[in-house]
Amino acid sequence: MILWDAENQQLMTPLCRNCPEDYFAPYRPHFEHVGCCSYSPVFSLYELWKMVSSGHREFFINNIYRNPNRTVKEYSVVVHAHVHPEFELYTKECDWRDAEEEFKLSFSICQFFVKGKGCGLDPRFKNGTCRSFICSAVEERLDQKGRVLLQDSARQIRYEVETFNQVHQDALSKKGWNLIDHLPQVLDYLEQL
Repeated sequence: MILWDAENQQLMTPLCRNCPEDYFAPYRPHFEHVGCCSYSPVFSLYELWKMVSSGHREFFINNIYRNPNRTVKEYSVVVHAHVHPEFELYTKECDWRDAEEEFKLSFSICQFFVKGKGCGLDPRFKNGTCRSFICSAVEERLDQKGRVLLQDSARQIRYEVETFNQVHQDALSKKGWNLIDHLPQVLDYLEQL
């Protein structure tokens, strides 16, 4: 069963509370089971616009841009998940390089995950992946109506985010601005949209 949250433009399912997807199972039993919240979210121009246009510029700067475990790219910011220290022990013993990032998910927890709640972010600030992802274990349980809802909603979210990002990345690129070197200008630009 999936639900469409029209206010926040996101797919949801109560099954997440007891994640049925083996792919996202923790590597060790003593690790917290967080399901797909093992992901490192990527905040694109679209999510930045949602933050600054709603008066949360400082939240973006303090919690995402200045986060000590993030990577700033020209038009996005990756906030890296917390990785359990045992991951290093396993990668030293084995040659996992080809599948290291995928394997790392079994040791990771998104920095915005809140135990007993799930995502601690304001729903308006979740990225497109977090708003549209439904794992295959849940998808297999859906009837035809649920599958259509999933496909249509995910497509709508992806289109909205990709279109916004392309238009505004092109505009910022023409100005010679990016998040690495021109943060105030980019945020002012997004705030004025």
